[in-house]
Amino acid sequence: MALGKSASIGLANGLPPDIPLQWPLPHGRGGETTPLRSRLDAMRLPPQVGSPRAPRQWLVENCADDDSVGSLRNVIEQADSGDVIDLRQLTCSQISLSQGALKLELSDLTLMGPGAAQLTLSGENRDRIILHPGSGTLTIEDLTIAHGEFHAVDNDIGFGGCIATGASLVLRRAVVRDCMAVGVGAYGGAVLSGFMTMINSTISDSTAFGDHPANGTAAYGGGAFSYGVEILDSTISGNTAIGTDNAPLTHWEIAGGLFVARNGGLIERSTISDNFAIRFAGGLAQEGDLTLRNSTISGNLAETDDGGGIRVRQDTALRIENCTIANNHAGSVGGGISFVANARPSTLISSIVAGNGSGFGNADLDSALPLSIAGSHNLVVQSGKNLQLPADTLHDDPLLLPLAANGGATRTHALLPSSPTLDRGSNPNALLTDQRGEGYAREVGLGTDIGAVELQGQGAEPIALSGLRSWGELALAAILALLGVHRARRQIDRSRAKGS
Repeated sequence: MALGKSASIGLANGLPPDIPLQWPLPHGRGGETTPLRSRLDAMRLPPQVGSPRAPRQWLVENCADDDSVGSLRNVIEQADSGDVIDLRQLTCSQISLSQGALKLELSDLTLMGPGAAQLTLSGENRDRIILHPGSGTLTIEDLTIAHGEFHAVDNDIGFGGCIATGASLVLRRAVVRDCMAVGVGAYGGAVLSGFMTMINSTISDSTAFGDHPANGTAAYGGGAFSYGVEILDSTISGNTAIGTDNAPLTHWEIAGGLFVARNGGLIERSTISDNFAIRFAGGLAQEGDLTLRNSTISGNLAETDDGGGIRVRQDTALRIENCTIANNHAGSVGGGISFVANARPSTLISSIVAGNGSGFGNADLDSALPLSIAGSHNLVVQSGKNLQLPADTLHDDPLLLPLAANGGATRTHALLPSSPTLDRGSNPNALLTDQRGEGYAREVGLGTDIGAVELQGQGAEPIALSGLRSWGELALAAILALLGVHRARRQIDRSRAKGS
């Protein structure tokens, strides 16, 4: 199914099209199928059945965006499900997709590049990069996907500014950046997917923009909106969920970095940082139980409402192991973590939640209703009155250094040698390394340090480069996000003018 930039699919709910039923996602909806999920189901092609054969590897021989022999579009047209599109021999640094999105109407396909720093597929801000209506798995390896935009029309929803797939997505050593999805409801500024796997990959500097001249709006997942995740050694940073405020109608901007719908999952040895949402969950929001392990949530901002770093939604539990959640900010409550009404009891093990701020009470984590937190060996500077933390929780300043490149694939907060977290944590999963991976042991000295980073001993730590995270810089992030609103509005106005 081919959706061009100006394609529109009306809501099939029998109600007036100006009622945005996609949001907010209601409490206790059980097996209900939302209009967004219906859209994905309708987009998805049935599994392809053909004569069994070994997967074939197709070589892309030139960087043209046409149907010439050996071009990317020509090779995709010839491929079958399960094949590999090999771009590793190309010597150009960019393929500019002037003809619009690549439509991958195959169940399973792999795009294999020479390295994310060597080759970019660019949408030139004309259209999204990839539309994959298949039923299997789309795999993208060693490529950068950038400058994609999808603008819905009228009362339609926008989704997947760079990549939209109704099936599973695997990003391996890939970068997806500078993307935008715009619509009365916008889902996944860079990526909309079924289950998403990220390995050594980055989603950054992208925007979900809920926009309409008269109706209520919504934006979910400035970086990505996915139905379940497994994220390893990866970064989600600098993304925004923004929208038009047509008061007194509602506007819902949720999860500047990542929205995980329904199925929860695992995030390990990864960093979610410097993301922005106008209303809720500056960094991360999820449905379905989610585990955070050996990871960092830092510098995210929810401008007006709760959950600066993480917002734990209704009927959902969060398990946090050996993590650092610091320097996030919320406009209302729960600067680091906010548990909404009807969130389930969660677990916090050997983790730091400190240095977060909020407009009311300044608690690092807070809950709308009384809630018990299981676990042990944590440091939480300040918690809300509705939360019951483990009895051995420390409340001292953890003495964190700024978010920086301290080794490994992702940025982290290193510890000062005088930190009270040293040797006072635990390692219930017998992890061999801290967040930084190979070369950085999880246990050094008398025990495990609390948080995502282990102090490696005298002379073993890299020099911490200054990170972006003073409160003044959080304010700057808000200003930059608002500038992003104006930029997007100008683009939409120009598009509307051309169509008039």
